[in-house]
Amino acid sequence: KHPFTFTGLNSDNYLEFTIKIYPLNEFSNHSGATEKIGQLSAGDELIIGEPFGTISYEGEGIFIAGGAGITPFVAIFRQLVSEGKIGDNKLIYSNKQVEDIIYESELREIFGENIILTLTGKMTSGYEYGRINYEFLKKHISDYSCKFYICGPMRMVSDLRQDLASLGADVKSIIFEK
Repeated sequence: KHPFTFTGLNSDNYLEFTIKIYPLNEFSNHSGATEKIGQLSAGDELIIGEPFGTISYEGEGIFIAGGAGITPFVAIFRQLVSEGKIGDNKLIYSNKQVEDIIYESELREIFGENIILTLTGKMTSGYEYGRINYEFLKKHISDYSCKFYICGPMRMVSDLRQDLASLGADVKSIIFEK
């Protein structure tokens, strides 16, 4: 068993998942489930259980994602676009390197000037550099009265919840996977 995120819309006549494959020889701390999925062929069978998760859209805000943590937000963004309601939502998205960014061109198209892509591996022209932390948030956010949506590695989510609260965000306005 392994949790994965639907990234298609409810109105689609197919199921779409976005799954980042982590080969065990490169990522020994992973379970190997994604590597096995990467080896599936047409006609192979998957058993899908009951959906779960706590991230849902509760109004305009700032989405903060780390790596594959972008996936729960993708369907939300696509739904907002389909309804013409992307509004003034913003996205801050961190990855190790450019090649790790999932759906970069689609996200840039959706958010325009309201996107910040940051890299932690090496400085690259056209991208911010560094982890999303207290100082990063302080530099890029001036209003903490909005909703905040966070998804990424557990430690990142935990640290950002504390950082946002320290900067004045209402803890009830911070939406994250529980």
